Amino acid sequence: MASLRKRRGNWYVRVQRWVDGARKEIQIPLRTSSKVEAMARLAQVNKVEGDIKQGIMFNFAWLNENSTTTSIRRFTLKEACDTWLDSRKRLQNNTLSINKQSIRYMLAAMGENKPINRILSVNIIKFIEYLESNGLSITSINIHLRTLKAMLRYWHKRERLRKMPIMEQLPTRKADPHYITDREFGGIMQLEGLDNFYKRVFLLYRETGMRLREPIMATIEGSWLDIPNLSKGKVGRHIELDETLQAIFSEYKTWLIEGYGSRIKDPGDHISKVFKKALVAVGVEDRKHFHSLRHTYAVRMLIKGVSIYDLKLLMGHSSVTTTEQYSLMNLKRIAQDFPKIAPKGAFLGKEDTALEDTQPLLKEYVA
Repeated sequence: MASLRKRRGNWYVRVQRWVDGARKEIQIPLRTSSKVEAMARLAQVNKVEGDIKQGIMFNFAWLNENSTTTSIRRFTLKEACDTWLDSRKRLQNNTLSINKQSIRYMLAAMGENKPINRILSVNIIKFIEYLESNGLSITSINIHLRTLKAMLRYWHKRERLRKMPIMEQLPTRKADPHYITDREFGGIMQLEGLDNFYKRVFLLYRETGMRLREPIMATIEGSWLDIPNLSKGKVGRHIELDETLQAIFSEYKTWLIEGYGSRIKDPGDHISKVFKKALVAVGVEDRKHFHSLRHTYAVRMLIKGVSIYDLKLLMGHSSVTTTEQYSLMNLKRIAQDFPKIAPKGAFLGKEDTALEDTQPLLKEYVA
């Protein structure tokens, strides 16, 4: 049963409810200093205590000057979105930016005052239609659907949403990962107008499979590169580096912290743009970009005989299903694109994973 509590001369009702396995206390102001009046209002609260414990909020008459009756206070989509976004402040800026854009689309499509408990499957369909009418691609629509689903699951878990609507991703054709071939990478390494510092950085990414901004959070201990579970995959991993790659990483880390001869607002964006310009300079197809270096690392490891399960750990994937996309590629074509490391007459099975094909490049561009 709900109980009374007096604070600073006024009475409150205390209701205990369980959220995520933890007990949470809800305090409802009674707006009176009279115990007699407080007992009368407590009786009204007790009538709907079960609903309050289920997460339903009420506008009691004494809390609303313009009404003499008690009514259910609707938990609107705007309130739900604002609170959910506030709970995600610690996430990376890129993720938050996507979430905020998704929220803007939600509110525009469904209305800010839409009660969250009235979001049904038909509203999801209308949300998709709204995104399509704004010219969004299937991939973008699926991203915003995932945001909506994450937000609704958050409130369903906290008993503010009684039933999850049916939500399914739009079907897409799985595109092959775009990697940088030996010929393309060699062309970048031969660019006369490209500072050797950037060539060393590109080598580092190709030989480690790091995501663009992971070096910022990564550290070196001995010969091991430690990447914590703060990035996209949420899986920490460790990569052993030779002395040359250790030196490149240390140089790059210093550049990220102090700047390499210039003040750069976002070092990651800067590195990405320099790489894209290099790709254009050597005539690489437009669909390839900085993240292609990570794909390049994956396919090179497969050619060298690394198992799909070991590659999962090296890539920091949360599921081997994600890693398997590389094993479904045309391995014959991949072997032809990397002739220096592909074993003759076969496409897999090579045990030696040393960077013998990289050593000439390292010697030339580290000095």
